Amino acid sequence: MSAPIQATLQPERDAWELFRLALPIIGMTISRMAMGFIDFVMVSALGTEAQAAISPATLFVFTLACLGMGVANSVQTFVAQADGRGDPRLAGAYTWQSAYIAALFTLATWPAAATLPSWMTWIASAAAHEPAVAAMEIEYLRYALWSVPPAVLCAGLQGFFNGVQKPRIALFAMLASLIVNAAGNYLLIYGAFGFPEMGIAGAGLATVIGWVVRAAVLLWALLLPEFDAAYQTRGSYAFDWGKLRGIARIGAPTAVMWLLDIGSWVLFLSVIVPFYGKVAMAASNIAQQYMHMAFMPALGIGMALCSQVGYAIGDGRPERAAARTRVAMRMTGFYMGAMGLVFLLAGGPLMRLLTSDPEVIRMGRIVLLWAAIFQVSDAMCITYMNALRGAGDTLWPAKMVAIVGWLVFACGGYSMRYVAPQWGINGPWLTCALNIILIGLLLRRRWLGGAWRSIRLLADDGSGAAAGGGASTEPAAPVAAPVAATEATLAAPVVPRDALLATKIPEGGA
Repeated sequence: MSAPIQATLQPERDAWELFRLALPIIGMTISRMAMGFIDFVMVSALGTEAQAAISPATLFVFTLACLGMGVANSVQTFVAQADGRGDPRLAGAYTWQSAYIAALFTLATWPAAATLPSWMTWIASAAAHEPAVAAMEIEYLRYALWSVPPAVLCAGLQGFFNGVQKPRIALFAMLASLIVNAAGNYLLIYGAFGFPEMGIAGAGLATVIGWVVRAAVLLWALLLPEFDAAYQTRGSYAFDWGKLRGIARIGAPTAVMWLLDIGSWVLFLSVIVPFYGKVAMAASNIAQQYMHMAFMPALGIGMALCSQVGYAIGDGRPERAAARTRVAMRMTGFYMGAMGLVFLLAGGPLMRLLTSDPEVIRMGRIVLLWAAIFQVSDAMCITYMNALRGAGDTLWPAKMVAIVGWLVFACGGYSMRYVAPQWGINGPWLTCALNIILIGLLLRRRWLGGAWRSIRLLADDGSGAAAGGGASTEPAAPVAAPVAATEATLAAPVVPRDALLATKIPEGGA
């Protein structure tokens, strides 16, 4: 087969490989949504107060966990680049540093749990929560707060398996925790089979148990002989300040960005939209469920792309990373663009599936129209953000997301009630669309600008190139030096990950 034909077929092969890698990750994100849905449904049997308490309480826990999970999640970037660079044994050492991050959050959780009633009562009062609702929030958080440390550990361990392109293991761990969490809810909320009837507190304890089980499954897999032989996962658990500092340097901007992004959406849905009445709140909340359906698969593709980009850069093939990103952008853009057309053409039927209120249906169609406008831009945000994360370029994107998000989305949306009250719900959703479109264009420009090509991630964190770690005294070799794109580079065969892992396990290995 001639080189031009190979180059023509390469995007199709890349698309299939990306889809195959992303499929388990998509399943994992959907399973995570299912866990929250199961919690809500099972707690709802306790009454209206419990329904009102579970959502803000779980959001509060998730917000705290984001700080650690955002940092630990950057393990994926280091593992992928180390694997692509030909130093796979560095991957185990980077992964184990997430255990020390989790330990730090354990120390932080202790005083937060000990003083829970005082500070949570103040927050609930400031947010005008009814006393019965506030009491249930405290009951839930008394246990659920302890899910933060295992959640942080899971983020790092999951980053390892995604980084070495074995996401099925992370999916298996997620499904195991989903089953355990559902069973724990049944046993502990209602006191089934002789277990104590704990009410909403039982849901909090079941959440902790589910996260612990997930971490245990991931740890068990990490220590399997094949991963130890390829990535030295059993003997590289020592604390390493250089690697931990590198993880924090790349992951901290992501953690802050997640926190600010969640904060802007909380402000939008809890403060800005309620100004326009309960119909606007109901319409926006229903539309949000469909938006989740649109971006969750794209998010799975983006997370898979992060690993592919990291591997290509570690392998010294930045043009391969660029080619992978183009394929991912076509996939996410096509899918989310199609979802946008569905929102545009079938907004009414979609709303009727979840409500019979004609006013909510009418306003929901307006919200879905705005969602249709920014679907392709949202695909750009997801794709280029994950590509940049795979390259280790996280600080600049975090700054842009924070600045644009809070100026255009949060502050702009809030000001619409004064600047253009006659626009109604169109005002804040217009700022939402502008925010996503602008961020998508900025991230695209950042990626195409190529600043990520000069990042020397593994050399800069002090680990050096040696598999055993330690500071290198040699000048840092470029990890991703710019090279000219040739047909040979773009058409180079991709070694299947199973075969690649097998070649790294010596015969008769442990």
